[in-house]
Amino acid sequence: MKRKAFDEAIAILRREYPKWDAPAKKSAYGYRRTPFTIAISVTLSFRTKDEVTQAAGERLFALADTPEKMVTLSPETIEKAIYSVGFYRKKARTILDISHYLLEDCGGEVPDTEAELLKIKGIGPKAAAIILERAFGQNVVAVDVHVHRILNRWGFLDTRTPEESYERLKTLLSDEEKRGLNRLLVAFGQVLCKPVKPLCDECPIAHLCERTLEPISRPTE
Repeated sequence: MKRKAFDEAIAILRREYPKWDAPAKKSAYGYRRTPFTIAISVTLSFRTKDEVTQAAGERLFALADTPEKMVTLSPETIEKAIYSVGFYRKKARTILDISHYLLEDCGGEVPDTEAELLKIKGIGPKAAAIILERAFGQNVVAVDVHVHRILNRWGFLDTRTPEESYERLKTLLSDEEKRGLNRLLVAFGQVLCKPVKPLCDECPIAHLCERTLEPISRPTE
């Protein structure tokens, strides 16, 4: 997919977005949305569906929604609250590690730069990008498996990993183009451009997609 076709595809998807009933569009949360709760939600979301992450976050943040409160919880209490997410025992330890680090090294505040976020054990480039976008409104594009898969399916990228896609998009897209791209493509991947059996006959941009859409299986988040 050449640049002109990419621009057209994104414009079409932005117009279609309001019609989609996708988990990624959920805007009502049963907890305060702060940089801390967003950072912990990102940790919960790895290899877990959005609706499961949401429910687990609501249970956890009813108990503790600041790093100060979180470190008072035992690993077992956190595990019980988030048991439905994948790798919940490991994530419980990571949540405590993040909370302790924020208190000991960041004055209890979530950093607002990629460099500082990446110093935190358990936060990688993808998580950092989501935090910067959703917690601080910065113009970054978070590349998860949906974004990586879809842009390679279209032929706009030819990369092997989400990390490689992230580095390419840093230079390919302007700040304005990065804004909201993750949420747009994740929703698109949930309702139409699915990992297995994408709904090509219903896709509003099928005429712009240069690659043959072979059913593939990838982990979803």
